[in-house]
Amino acid sequence: MNDSFLTTPPYLPAVPMTFGQILDRIFRLLKAGWQPFIAIGIFPFGLFFLLYGAIFAGLYPAGFFSQPPTHPNFNAIILTVAPLYLVMLVVMFLAYGIYYGATTYTALHVDHCHPVTAAESFRHAFGNLGRYCWLYLLRGLIVGAPFLVLMFIFGIVALIFALTSKGNPNPDPGLLFLLIPLGALLYLGGLVWAVFMALRYSLAFPACLQENLTATQALKRSAQLTEGAKGRIFLVALVIYAISYAGIMVLYIVFAIVAAIVGIAGAGSWDHMSPAAYILLGILGLFVLALLLAYFALLMAAYSISFAVQYRDQCLRKDPSPPAIIPAESSI
Repeated sequence: MNDSFLTTPPYLPAVPMTFGQILDRIFRLLKAGWQPFIAIGIFPFGLFFLLYGAIFAGLYPAGFFSQPPTHPNFNAIILTVAPLYLVMLVVMFLAYGIYYGATTYTALHVDHCHPVTAAESFRHAFGNLGRYCWLYLLRGLIVGAPFLVLMFIFGIVALIFALTSKGNPNPDPGLLFLLIPLGALLYLGGLVWAVFMALRYSLAFPACLQENLTATQALKRSAQLTEGAKGRIFLVALVIYAISYAGIMVLYIVFAIVAAIVGIAGAGSWDHMSPAAYILLGILGLFVLALLLAYFALLMAAYSISFAVQYRDQCLRKDPSPPAIIPAESSI
């Protein structure tokens, strides 16, 4: 194990924090250092929209958007969309590895009162791309393992039914009576597993960066640090989610009011709109999209900061060695 990239972390406070102190520190850090999180958070979401735009653009030559409507060429759609979708999966996997590495790097530095720029965070994430992508993949496979097993089981059941149905398209009602509640129970069990494992490995990225661990070492370290703390980590995440949900509802109401005003103002004249009006609507749409991207970037930043803060707090609880004290003049 190598030394941490933050060799002398200026812990503040030097004792474990209460639930209220953790929440207070998370939101104070987010308020003080939100700028790089916006740039980092827009990266995966913006890339996602661009890739989906490329997929929709690939549907155009297949006649999917032709006017007047015609029967689409599904062979062309499959040959066009399937490779694009596979490329999208690979690109988004790499993008999220970069994103989690960069945002965790920023969150740890902000928590240590050493703010960094988005460029510095991206540079660090690209320099450790393999490790962060591997950690992202391992954690995702562990959390989503029950759903992968369910997909495999139901695929086998569907195959068996197809081979034994003898051309009868209607499944046996008794079989459905057995499979539907069983599938529901398995799904609920998978959700419980996913939540538990997500909490168990929630501190893997901070541990990986702070202690310079490999992916498997980071998962083990997170399991050790979260022992006895999963309830507190869950409640912190729940509070952040509740606040974000209230915020998105406020945005939804504002957008609905604006859309209603625009709709009433343009009633009866949509077919006679000038080019300037279309340009204005396009600018308004881009503004709304940018606002949503920034909102979700800040939401993800709140989670990243919460994991960085709770990682440090759990280190104080699990590791008795006294940490260094941050200078009193710091404003964070």
